[in-house]
Amino acid sequence: MPDAPEIPEESPDVWSSAAHNKVPEDSWEYHTRKALNDAAYKGLDYVPYCSTMPVQPQTDEPKFMWKKKGGG
Repeated sequence: MPDAPEIPEESPDVWSSAAHNKVPEDSWEYHTRKALNDAAYKGLDYVPYCSTMPVQPQTDEPKFMWKKKGGG
């Protein structure tokens, strides 16, 4: 049986891999909620994440999701 590939101990998580990305101009839901200053915009952060497996050290094509402010 072949050896399992080694997984680096400090592999990036889905959040840190995409953290350098900004919300795109064409992200209509985010910009609409921001303009309305609605409950989702006030209580949630719109954050980028890496959706690939394995997680890349840095992704330039992230997905975005709403996440509770201050949530880990």
